Amino acid sequence: MTDPIEVPGEAQIDLAAPASGDVSGYSSTASSYSPWWRIGDFGVLGLWIAVVSFTIQYHEKWADEAQAWLIARDLSLRAIWFHELRYEGSPGLWHTILWVAQHVFHAKYGALGYIGMAGATAGAALLIFKAPFPRIIRWPLAFTYFMVYQYAVIARPYTLLPLLAFAAAMLFKDIKHPERMTVVLVLLANLSLHGTILAGCFGLAYLIEAVRAWRTLEAGVQKRYKICVAVMALTFLFIGVILKPTPDVGEFNKKKLLEAMPTFIQAMQPTTLAKLESTISGAFLDYWLPSALFILFAGWWCFLRGRLLIYALPLLSLIALYCLIHGYAHHHGTLFVAAITALWVAWPDWKEQRGFSALQRRGLQAMVAALLCLCALNIWDAEVAIRNEYLYPYSGAEDAANYLKSVGADRGRILGFLYGVVGVQAYFDRNILVNMPTAYYHHGMPFYGLAVDPDEFRRLSPDYVIAFTEQPQVLMETGIPPLRAEGFEIVHVSDGYMIYKQGVYVRQVYFILRRVRP
Repeated sequence: MTDPIEVPGEAQIDLAAPASGDVSGYSSTASSYSPWWRIGDFGVLGLWIAVVSFTIQYHEKWADEAQAWLIARDLSLRAIWFHELRYEGSPGLWHTILWVAQHVFHAKYGALGYIGMAGATAGAALLIFKAPFPRIIRWPLAFTYFMVYQYAVIARPYTLLPLLAFAAAMLFKDIKHPERMTVVLVLLANLSLHGTILAGCFGLAYLIEAVRAWRTLEAGVQKRYKICVAVMALTFLFIGVILKPTPDVGEFNKKKLLEAMPTFIQAMQPTTLAKLESTISGAFLDYWLPSALFILFAGWWCFLRGRLLIYALPLLSLIALYCLIHGYAHHHGTLFVAAITALWVAWPDWKEQRGFSALQRRGLQAMVAALLCLCALNIWDAEVAIRNEYLYPYSGAEDAANYLKSVGADRGRILGFLYGVVGVQAYFDRNILVNMPTAYYHHGMPFYGLAVDPDEFRRLSPDYVIAFTEQPQVLMETGIPPLRAEGFEIVHVSDGYMIYKQGVYVRQVYFILRRVRP
């Protein structure tokens, strides 16, 4: 039995006690069955809901949130799944949820944040009530940056990632009911490309566990495994078919896509090493060296527990994806969720801990200490991010839309530049831009909205121009002068800051220009 940790004013917390079932995780037999700890769990969840609800009220939705909403609003489910998703590079579970919300329940754009919060709440509840970690880990984990902010406040598919990943962890040791795991993995695979990778990695590790115990399984269970393997194979085949790129998909025409972009965007492409450092630091301890040490130590501990595969396979797969293709800051949390999922599976119950050697006991204590350090820094990150959400606009999209409405610009001709303009489009019930054929941004050739030929610009004859930028100073120097030469002047600037941990990832600024002379 491991030594308990002293907590002032509380019973001794025994690292060996489980967190679920009738045993509450405390060394005292009497307190093990105390309902007060379960009330504490509800209190923590209630606090989590209050923090997220407060933050959502101040969050200005950005372009990626708007893009999925507009696709779900303007397309049929058939068109979404069998046409548009290949340009998005993502399966369509999130788009389908938004489609149902709009077309069945008539939800408005303002409901988007709360739709995301619903899934995030379920994931937080699963962590708080069902994770095997002691409460000194479970409770603070719920308030870490990705759990309470990035994947809770910002309404993207990732709000469902903790729920589905943690559900897979909870079912991982139940090898007699593969159909339950299969349902979770099918949903996870259809959530996002990152979810597809995690589903494949978790599913492979789960199947290997079953193969090791194959002779002990009943014939009926073995038959269900064969059916479940077929279902997963068909799921991955289906995803491959719907996401198979056609020649006009922008992501696979990088050269032409970059050529169509302004010069300052072309110069912003990071190196592979920069991507690697950014990925591991962003996912864990904010700096690459302590993050790398955490990754290696957690891997060693999972190796001791015989769970290295479920830890290393998803982490290495995601890191490779982000280094070789792309991995923006808001993707880094997938590594965090994958690591917590693996540690969940590897965590020993109290019976196992009773038989631990001295090395295993010290390893577990060190793992607890490492997780507490991870929680402490990420809670600080979350606090700063939430405070910044209150103080500053995350995106200028809402303010830009309000200005355009106030001057009646949407009744005239508006021209928009760059992908970010979809953030403004979502505040209108139709496409307001004359140079784009759809309200959502179609990530395919020809690349509408990246640049406009001067002759085409004059032919469209816009009254207003919306210029989106992540580099406002560069836009002022290179993008605004040609527009001024065409008779436009800046009449409104809507500022935005894409908040990321304790800083700003990129700006989200909208310049609105009006024609002042022919």
